[in-house]
Amino acid sequence: MDFFEAQDRARKRTHRLVFLFAFAVLGTVLVGYASVMFALNHSGDFSQRRNRRYDYQAIQTAERPWWNPSIFFGVAGGTIAVVGLASLYKWSQMRDGGSAIAEMVGGRAVDLKTTDLRERKLLYFVEEMSIASGIPMAAVYVLEDEPGLNALAAGLTTADAAVAVTRGTLDKLTRDELQGVIAHEFSHILNGDMRLNVRITSIVFGILVIGLLGRGILQSLGRARSGGGKKDNSIVVLLAIGLALLIIGYVGYFFGRMIQAAVSRQREFLADASAVQFTRNPGGISGALKKIGGYALGGTMINNHAGEIGHFFIAQAFKSNFGGLWATHPPLDERIKAVEPNWDGKLFDPPVVVDIAHESSAIAGFGGGSRYSADETLERVHAAQPDLPRPRTFVSLPFKPVAVVADIGALTESHFRNAQLLLDSIPTRLREATRDSATAQVLVYGLLLSGDKAARDQQQSLVAQHAGQPAADELAVLRSAFSVIDSAVRLPLLQLCLPALRQLDATALDRFATTLDELVHADGHVTPFEYAVQKMLLSQLRLAQAPTRKMQFDSFDGLHTEIAVVLSALATLSSKDTAAAFAAGAAQLPLLAGQLALLNPAACGLEQVDAALDKLAVSSLPIKKRLLVATAHVIASDGTVTIEEGELYRALAATLDCPMPALGAAA
Repeated sequence: MDFFEAQDRARKRTHRLVFLFAFAVLGTVLVGYASVMFALNHSGDFSQRRNRRYDYQAIQTAERPWWNPSIFFGVAGGTIAVVGLASLYKWSQMRDGGSAIAEMVGGRAVDLKTTDLRERKLLYFVEEMSIASGIPMAAVYVLEDEPGLNALAAGLTTADAAVAVTRGTLDKLTRDELQGVIAHEFSHILNGDMRLNVRITSIVFGILVIGLLGRGILQSLGRARSGGGKKDNSIVVLLAIGLALLIIGYVGYFFGRMIQAAVSRQREFLADASAVQFTRNPGGISGALKKIGGYALGGTMINNHAGEIGHFFIAQAFKSNFGGLWATHPPLDERIKAVEPNWDGKLFDPPVVVDIAHESSAIAGFGGGSRYSADETLERVHAAQPDLPRPRTFVSLPFKPVAVVADIGALTESHFRNAQLLLDSIPTRLREATRDSATAQVLVYGLLLSGDKAARDQQQSLVAQHAGQPAADELAVLRSAFSVIDSAVRLPLLQLCLPALRQLDATALDRFATTLDELVHADGHVTPFEYAVQKMLLSQLRLAQAPTRKMQFDSFDGLHTEIAVVLSALATLSSKDTAAAFAAGAAQLPLLAGQLALLNPAACGLEQVDAALDKLAVSSLPIKKRLLVATAHVIASDGTVTIEEGELYRALAATLDCPMPALGAAA
């Protein structure tokens, strides 16, 4: 799966979607215009009937033109205004990202420090998939009041994604089945489906709102009549208007739902296949689908808002009143057969109680170390010396630049297994520190500790000064733990910290950023890893706060200076032959031939790189892809790539919102 091609397909689907919905709006306009003309042409008839002066012959001979441009454009303008404003309103409700959408349907954020085994299992699988794919750790929600079996992924970018499962899913699925469901949802995240889903919801709501206005008028009239209101001409007129709006709105809504369902159905087969590809376990996703089909409730959702986002879910969330026309998902038997060709046609026969206490995942992975128990891990960590050599690395170097870029957004079995290995190698103390906003900050500070004891003491004093003495004390406790972790674990630890760090308010986040900056510059020298940590974390946290970042550059025009800065900085950092490294990268950008020149170190420092990356982050995906290919050639120009260079490269990709797994994980 090519990340850039998948995102491009999602964008093209959006363009087709807008085109199709334009027809639905046009149909709504035509029905509205016909209703207005009918009312105008027959208003005299109704008046004559009421006054007993009805003249059939005069009515039949009267000239009544059905085409009136001023009325047509008035109706069209009013309809488009209502649909547009309603769509913008719904978009504004959902623009805060995946967490806002999950909460809209009754989601409860899972406590990162939960002791509930089912919730810990859910967290573990989301962590596993996040590290395997290279995306920031997604927010995790449980739809507590939903007994049906369903799940969803929501958000606008990978930085603000949320994964939610119903209580029924959490209680009724086995370990492998839940893992398959989470893999299915991550496919939607990586394929760019989430943003498309939000757009579908906004546009469908815009069309529906006309019908809702009509229904509101009719309901208010019903209350007025029951209250003894006097029957007069105004009530008759309002009744006619309400009925007309109801019919007009639901005509457009009918076709809007059809288009919504058609767009949604196309993507479910791909997500099911991706779940198998990720986990190499067809029984996981097929078992979940069989249970959805076997239980009486299936994937039915109770929440009133679930119907609006039915296409977000893994299974049909509501009963379709028009058969397959409104079905947002393909039939379950077709999906199961696609994953399990030899399926005998039998669905799950409930009830089966999942005994989580005896499942393998209940005792492995959640604590953060299957190599040794929690007590053994703590004993090992606290007995360790600060200057112990680091264990072996999981990254295979050197790498092929084109293959590395092809890994972006990919999620294969190798990535999946590597993520499990990385997670299981993290000491329990550090794993638990990622689950709280206060200790997560301290963990990040700890990753920046220098190897020199005097420098480390100075850094700890800076933490006490800016973050407080409790943070400094916690850092002292964690210091020895960092000496026994693998270098390849450092960026995954940052990924795991993100959900807790997103909980910081603006003031706390500013204080954290300030402390981070002080630590990075404490010794007067910024290493590639220190810069990678700072840039990656802050860019992802800011993107999560404002996920509606707008693309501003769709061509290389006006970006050659920024690209030259990035290539020059990487060439200076990663190679002794700076000119050759820069040339290797520039050769991958033929459209900028003759426009790129190697800059001296003073012109491509970290301050200039920061500004350049901020501008490149709002460029189009094809530009980002070519830039990542070029930068990969720069750091690989000397035939080897160090851990620090690899971390800097992954931080660069993360800043551009291009999820990159651990380098060499797919080898």
